[in-house]
Amino acid sequence: MIRSASRGRLLAAWFAGAGLAVATAPTAVPAAESHAPERIEQEDEPLFSVLAYHDFDGARADTGPDTFRVWETTRGRVERSTLFRWSGDVAVEIRDAAGDGDFPELQGYFDKRAAGRLFVHFAFLVTDPAEPFNVALAGPGHFGLRRDGIAFWLQGRDGVLRHVSDGIPKPLVELAPFTWYQVDLLIDLGAGHYDLALHEEGLEEPAIALTAQPTATGAPGSGVDKFSFVGDTGEDVSRVVYYVDDILIGADVPVDLPPFKAPGRRRLFVEMFPAAQGGEGAAGDAQRAGDAALLAGDPATAYDHYQCALEAGGAPTPLLLKLADACFLLGDLPAEKALRERIYGSLDPPPDEPGE
Repeated sequence: MIRSASRGRLLAAWFAGAGLAVATAPTAVPAAESHAPERIEQEDEPLFSVLAYHDFDGARADTGPDTFRVWETTRGRVERSTLFRWSGDVAVEIRDAAGDGDFPELQGYFDKRAAGRLFVHFAFLVTDPAEPFNVALAGPGHFGLRRDGIAFWLQGRDGVLRHVSDGIPKPLVELAPFTWYQVDLLIDLGAGHYDLALHEEGLEEPAIALTAQPTATGAPGSGVDKFSFVGDTGEDVSRVVYYVDDILIGADVPVDLPPFKAPGRRRLFVEMFPAAQGGEGAAGDAQRAGDAALLAGDPATAYDHYQCALEAGGAPTPLLLKLADACFLLGDLPAEKALRERIYGSLDPPPDEPGE
């Protein structure tokens, strides 16, 4: 692994023993080149292996099973924006719409952890603190207060930021509009508690510095493998517009993740959806023939077989993703992106809307 000192704002909080030490105060910065560290460390401080890092610049905006997914089923939006950003050229804007029956979501993925310590860092800005929004870290049990469900939960509502600890929402700070907040979390998964630092843009001292807080459920050993940024979660009243940037998640043990084989994924989709799951009949036969061709190094033939499987009524999700594999191996990156984003969504503005 490369030993790399990342930007000061990514290393803003380090935790040692029962104390909490803040290395630097946050300041929003103009556009600058971003570098994703593989390990993060400071002298005499804990060392973390990076599980996930998203600043949403360049290739790090690729959706996929090993990065993140964008959910936009109704009028809400999740897209890159240059209007406000914590670092680099862009941040992600999450825009909810009241009364549309659903909520937009940025949901990200990383290697599951159920023991040891996890370092989580991100920055957010909300335009109207009165509007509700939610940020959560959860596991295979998804986003409920259950084992392997939510471990860390921030709620913004009525101008107040709260964290849910041991099942109870507890106030942290009153939020200011159009102000960046930096969150640094050290969660001890085995013990079921965390230390939390919250910095407000431009202030030297942390607005909040808490230690040994029970996780959302207070359950020791509860696993986590995903994060989520949404508006409200069921009331359908939120009109929130908020911005998220510089998401960093690290583990306190060496983790050697495989390199990305293609945009958004460390394995090809053909490796995730075995041929045996292709179903019966002409569609299943065509999909299995496509898998064999792709794995044999013939993406052009694989592409034709997958198209036949789709026309024969095969399940669209694995076939579209395997078509994305074929296009990637053929060098047709725009087609790969379009196919992958039909399943995992996109951070790009809609084609009929002007870019930022």
